[in-house]
Amino acid sequence: MTITRKLRIRGFEAERDLARKLWQKGFAVIRAPASGARAKHYVYPDVVAIWRGRILVFEVKRRAKLAPLYIDAKQVEKLREFCRRAGGEAFIAIKIVDEKKWYFVPLAELEQTETGKYKISVEKIRNALTLEELVKKYTMQALDKYIQSGK
Repeated sequence: MTITRKLRIRGFEAERDLARKLWQKGFAVIRAPASGARAKHYVYPDVVAIWRGRILVFEVKRRAKLAPLYIDAKQVEKLREFCRRAGGEAFIAIKIVDEKKWYFVPLAELEQTETGKYKISVEKIRNALTLEELVKKYTMQALDKYIQSGK
């Protein structure tokens, strides 16, 4: 098996792991079947999660250990376009295997480099939402709106 294939399989495993975790937390979740596939001209995110009408869209990255992360500009632009069409909020979801943790960086926090790629520094990853914080933020906001509307 080639190194590229092994990396893709690990990426798919991370996508499935995130989808499973969000589903267990009560979100409706879809893992895009074409993510990372040959459908490069389409605008597919890796994972879409919905909680009471709130749409969260994720580009999933997996890393063995904490280090700066660089993302191709085309991936970021496709994620932005999907969010624009869906009315969702976009994140780069980063699974750090050594820590067994997920971090969620909003697209607004990405830094564009001189080469056109986007960078997420170690500091930005450390300060990002964890899975628990992300779930709490979006489920509690939805519940607060639900309670305030008197439903």
